[in-house]
Amino acid sequence: MSQLDRYLFSQSIKPLMLITICVTAIVWLTQILQRVDLMVEDGGTLSAFLKVTVLIIPNLLAVVTPFTLFATALFILNRLKGDSEIAVMSASGASTFRVARPLLALALLGTVLSFYLNLDLMPRSYRVLKDTVQTVRSDIAKSLIRAGEFTTVVDGLMVYAEEVRPGGQYLGMLIYDERNPTRPTTYMAEAGLYRNTVFGPRLHLARGNFQQPGNDGKVNVTGFTETAVDLTQYQRSAGPGYREPTERYISELLYPDMSVPYDIQQEGVLKAEGHARLSNPFYNILFVLIAMLALIKGPFNRNGYSRRILYASGIAIFLRVIGFTLENAAASTPAMNIVQYILPIGGSIVCLAILVGLPRLGLRRSRRDLTNKLYPRRAH
Repeated sequence: MSQLDRYLFSQSIKPLMLITICVTAIVWLTQILQRVDLMVEDGGTLSAFLKVTVLIIPNLLAVVTPFTLFATALFILNRLKGDSEIAVMSASGASTFRVARPLLALALLGTVLSFYLNLDLMPRSYRVLKDTVQTVRSDIAKSLIRAGEFTTVVDGLMVYAEEVRPGGQYLGMLIYDERNPTRPTTYMAEAGLYRNTVFGPRLHLARGNFQQPGNDGKVNVTGFTETAVDLTQYQRSAGPGYREPTERYISELLYPDMSVPYDIQQEGVLKAEGHARLSNPFYNILFVLIAMLALIKGPFNRNGYSRRILYASGIAIFLRVIGFTLENAAASTPAMNIVQYILPIGGSIVCLAILVGLPRLGLRRSRRDLTNKLYPRRAH
């Protein structure tokens, strides 16, 4: 790495870190507010809440990294352009690509980081996040059933307890279960005990009865000494073998398990997510190249380059919105998955060609050949 490369690279690192920290912190705070219910409603501890909020950072970094690189490139190039440093570099013989090379190296590092986040760290962190949330929310005795309150666990299941004791013990229980709309059931019991079993969570009731409407229109009352209410399907999260798209590794997204009903139903969504994980890192390079085109190309302007920066920002945001739109469209139209790659990779190739002047290379050679034919040099 030459002295010029080290200078430009060092000038970019500090702004990049500062912008990344600030942007990630802002987005992170918005995500924290959406998870306050983990403590307020579900009774989670502060440590569990902090763990959940920290585990979402890899996903945030994967989203904001292209934009932070873009903002850093604009900041550095705008300062170099305003201080006429780029003009000095060009006058000393440095080509456009020579000036852009350190920023391109930074974009490549951002691309590698994004691949690591998308393919490994993000699904791994989301799995830990889901397990943490399940641990907090699985304790229905703590998070849902409260003394003297009618609590709707989910749609169709209402629970009441006169007294809640430690260890998931209840006194004076009333449960109204209308999971089956044709035969709603009302349970009344002197005591109840919540337990997690190998078959899922169960609410064991002792000394009571349950009431169901009969075919003759009367209510049938059946007493029991002990019974259990299955709460497995009423957990807020899915079963232990279920993984949402954000929790899956790339192989699980591109090659869903066709023996699982969810994978069959969501095959298009899973594959679209997988191709998005592979294509999104290339936006790091595309956005840096857009910033370079906006500020390296073009004449010096003593009034500043705010208009160019505004145009470049609009183009970058527009392209990213198109990328998100393509990902959503690919869920129902698999042919759009290839377009997810074409947009960032093709856009990067076009920007790089314009930046180094490849489109004009053939024209320059044609002009040179025509000049030599019209005005041949005389032999000395």
